Amino acid sequence: MFFLRKMRIRLIILPVLFLGCFVTAQDRITLTSPLQQEQLPPEEKHLRTGIIILAQLCKTMSQVNDPQSAQAAVPIIVRLSRELHLWGQGIAQLPQRNETLMSTYERRYLPIIEKLNSHLRVQGERLAASSYYGSQDLPTALMALYSSVQQ
Repeated sequence: MFFLRKMRIRLIILPVLFLGCFVTAQDRITLTSPLQQEQLPPEEKHLRTGIIILAQLCKTMSQVNDPQSAQAAVPIIVRLSRELHLWGQGIAQLPQRNETLMSTYERRYLPIIEKLNSHLRVQGERLAASSYYGSQDLPTALMALYSSVQQ
């Protein structure tokens, strides 16, 4: 019983760690257990994966505040931009979309995605204004991120 209670606490804390500083409590995604995750429609699982990638990007970019952290963020941003590119390709592999279901997902997840995108834009502008903290690899990684989003 203690183990289950501990797992439930972890599942409650994870959204706070991932999205807590970017998304209000009203918009927070509730994580489900792996068994419940299997029962989610593929479209919703895919949307949640994309939101987690965006949240990781936000977290990584907001932690850059000196040359050392800029260099440390480069491999993470490169990996996340690859994941985001693969995530975008995965949209084509999803089953035929049900319009009512998609409008439900849009109402549920679009505000979260818009807040994350806004935060990403602000962080990108902050990094550009600081000349990427002297890192020559960080602008390249951010351009790769931008091009992966455009594709």
